[in-house]
Amino acid sequence: MNRKFSPWQIILSLAAAAGAMWFLIPYVLCRILNIGNGCGLAVCFVLIVLALFWKNFKEAAKHSRGVKIVLRTVVALLCAGAAWTAAMTACMLSVSFQTPPPDAPVIVLGSMVRGDVPSADLQSRIDTASAYLKEHPQAKCIASGGQGKYESVTEASAIKNALVADGIEPSRILTEETSTNTRMNFEYSLKLAKDNGLGTTFAVVTDDYHVFRACYTAKKVGIQAYAVPAETPWYILSSCWSREVLALTKYLLLG
Repeated sequence: MNRKFSPWQIILSLAAAAGAMWFLIPYVLCRILNIGNGCGLAVCFVLIVLALFWKNFKEAAKHSRGVKIVLRTVVALLCAGAAWTAAMTACMLSVSFQTPPPDAPVIVLGSMVRGDVPSADLQSRIDTASAYLKEHPQAKCIASGGQGKYESVTEASAIKNALVADGIEPSRILTEETSTNTRMNFEYSLKLAKDNGLGTTFAVVTDDYHVFRACYTAKKVGIQAYAVPAETPWYILSSCWSREVLALTKYLLLG
């Protein structure tokens, strides 16, 4: 039997298939599969199934109250999820256009190091911090991040080594090498800053998707934070952005 699809079914299924490909790119190119792009793939699969079998579901719903309730619940959750994702994305972008005070010291947040080589997103942070420090030659820098599993050096030392290799004077860079999460990054960096007379106002370098949560966390520990977003490499953006939507949701709801 030939199945006829309406234009909206074709458009939605193709859009969902394109979305699935976008969420697969980090895994195909970098073997990154986390809760973010995993959830994204699951949502795209649900959308494809709904689009292709919508008429079947509608027909079944006419004869079963249970099917009708499930169908309406799934559609409502998808719509609510889309609206919430848009709201969280707006939050992520809301602090991206700040201007730090002249020569404000900068905190560079760590991210994964593969052995002793910065990951793609950490390298982007390093490049952004290097550009900031060259533009503000009086500014000091705190490289922040401890040593995680599969890392042969601390994230802070990887940041400092890369900045020095890019021409930044080592004396301008302090390292905080014991933190294991964003709040610790700021708590320990603030203590280091006070010990070295750097005050409490900082430019904060982290990925563009992460700046809202980072600055919000910084303010909770007593830092006046100004975002200096690093551009996330396109080929890992879907996994990073989708994971941050979930992390930001947890952070705002649970603290």
